Amino acid sequence: MPLVAVTYVKGRPGVTTTALGLAAVAPSRVRPVVVECDPAGGDLMYRLDLAATPSLVDLAAAARGATDAQGALAAGQQALVVGDAAVPVVVAPAGGAQARAALPELTGIGASVLTTSDRLVVADCGRLAPGSPVWPLLRLADVVLVMARARTDEVAHLREYLAELVDVNAGRLAVLLAAGGVYPAAEVAGVLTNHVVEELAAASDSVGVLGPLPVDGKAAAVLGGEMVAGRRWRRLPLMRAYADLLDDLALLQVAGPDAADVRREAS
Repeated sequence: MPLVAVTYVKGRPGVTTTALGLAAVAPSRVRPVVVECDPAGGDLMYRLDLAATPSLVDLAAAARGATDAQGALAAGQQALVVGDAAVPVVVAPAGGAQARAALPELTGIGASVLTTSDRLVVADCGRLAPGSPVWPLLRLADVVLVMARARTDEVAHLREYLAELVDVNAGRLAVLLAAGGVYPAAEVAGVLTNHVVEELAAASDSVGVLGPLPVDGKAAAVLGGEMVAGRRWRRLPLMRAYADLLDDLALLQVAGPDAADVRREAS
């Protein structure tokens, strides 16, 4: 089962919302869990009125020399329900110091906790910066989603990180365009592909461009804990876009299930 890392380099494109949304629409059989790995500290504890413990700190402690990855993961997670979907989460303390101290435990000897073979782990990695402790996590990930708006400044900043991103990610690297951009996805793809081929001498398929995500205030409010999910919450435009994203990336095919099931469960 894949480890999906979601990150960004500029602006506030909605990484935490996307990490939670992907887990919420994933089929229950893949047992999705969201892990806040943001070195600046987490948001979910306060956004969704969750407890301070257990947290990423407890997960890191349990990961040290753990022989049971599932048991270690359970030691850090809290129960959360989005609509009719159970989405366990591991919250990070709001203070970045504790999160930064915990991350090396999860990318070193305790890496098996995040790369467990029998569930989908979606890691909210926050903002990517030089020397960030999430770089080793990106190396572990099966898929790295880098979010950006299709705007000149955000694409320019992203382009500066492409060499390192292509180098560290042995799986699949994809740029996910958030809502609010001004350029079409095809144009962004052309700019990034040209950079990868001409400047980095890498394969043209080293990075893909997906999206853009739709503007959907209702779904964002549901994922942000500001609105109770209605009976048809999975049919909201943003939720359907997340389900399509799982299908596009074929994330669930790592474990063998039919990716079409993602869309059926979202219908």
